Amino acid sequence: METTLNSLTGPIVLARTRAPDLESVRKLNCWGSEIDDISIVREMPNLEICSVSVNDITTLKDFEACENLQELYIRNNKIQELTDICYLKGLEKLRILWLSDNPCAVGDNYRMTVIRNLPQLQKLDNVVVEDDEKTAAKEQGEELSLPDPDQGSEPSEEKPVINGEAIAGGDSESNDVKKLPKDPVTLSWEETNKIREQLGLKPLPIEKIGSPKSAPTHSTRTRNAHVLQAVLILVKELDRDSLEIVETAIRKRLDTL
Repeated sequence: METTLNSLTGPIVLARTRAPDLESVRKLNCWGSEIDDISIVREMPNLEICSVSVNDITTLKDFEACENLQELYIRNNKIQELTDICYLKGLEKLRILWLSDNPCAVGDNYRMTVIRNLPQLQKLDNVVVEDDEKTAAKEQGEELSLPDPDQGSEPSEEKPVINGEAIAGGDSESNDVKKLPKDPVTLSWEETNKIREQLGLKPLPIEKIGSPKSAPTHSTRTRNAHVLQAVLILVKELDRDSLEIVETAIRKRLDTL
């Protein structure tokens, strides 16, 4: 059974694409993975082909930063407003868009409106965009624009931030803090023991991971935490023989530490 997730993360992307870093990712396929948060694509400026159909994505905003995007397959998601295509207006290289089967992809004027706002498209919903359609869209299509973010907004109370994430408010701070790891060292220890448990190994004491003599930097500990998250996802897809190989590799690695 394929592993499903809600938020697409950097480690998951790197594990699936085998790219050395997010800037090197050019093709991404996360079809049918129950994703509702794809904001990580903002960190992929060189992404060219993205297939995220059959998920729970609600906005196109995150693709605004993908300036090299050429093909976007995002049908059968939960994009409500057709104005979201405005986030794609600046993507001059975008040639293929598959947006059908979203709540926004309805109405007699839907196709004309998309073509008018995205004249760079060569194919929309698996149908070639003809020159006469582009001409007709200038008259029949509706010119869309994003709503003014300041219109009707009310001043909001600034929320405290812990570990880079805003929490609901001062009264519930203690509850929200419990949901977040205290630091990357704690996360590494917990994730390490989760892997060891799945491999039938005894858990390690936290001192073994967080020994002062190691003195890892913040970036190193964060990277380790991300790698562990990716390993946890991939280990679920391995069969018994593969897990035994992983176990041997872990034992050898532990002997060198």
